[in-house]
Amino acid sequence: MEFDPEILSILEKVKQGDADASFDYAWEEGRKLYLKGRYFELHEVFEFQWKKEAGGRRFLLHGWIQLAISLNKVFVKPNIRGSKMQAEKSREKFLKLAETGELSPLGAEENTLIIQYLNKLLSNFESEESWDLERIKELSLPEMSENVKELFSSSVFPAS
Repeated sequence: MEFDPEILSILEKVKQGDADASFDYAWEEGRKLYLKGRYFELHEVFEFQWKKEAGGRRFLLHGWIQLAISLNKVFVKPNIRGSKMQAEKSREKFLKLAETGELSPLGAEENTLIIQYLNKLLSNFESEESWDLERIKELSLPEMSENVKELFSSSVFPAS
């Protein structure tokens, strides 16, 4: 897959440095892509960062990667089976994130809202080959926090 120069530039910056050095940038750029409905590109940006991560930060990014691919398979390149499978995997990551004990109260609340969205999304799949696409399109997409550090307890990110 070929990316436009904007995405290539983002990927290059995310590749540089350790996880702490690039996390905020990756999140900010991924969030912008999400808000524009560029789910596949969000997945690529977060995948570069995800590979550097551990613990709750890794679960958060992996959950969003799989959610983004599911949304891409709903809104961009419809694929019932693929969207359902990715939504299920995403829900697993967000459930594991909840178990880490690394989330702040706000993070726990936002994580619960994402899980609720995924449950609603998945309830609209009638089988591997059938979905209620109109009802899926009516669902309000989960919000993506502007300040990712607020989602975690203070021990997760080193002091700046």
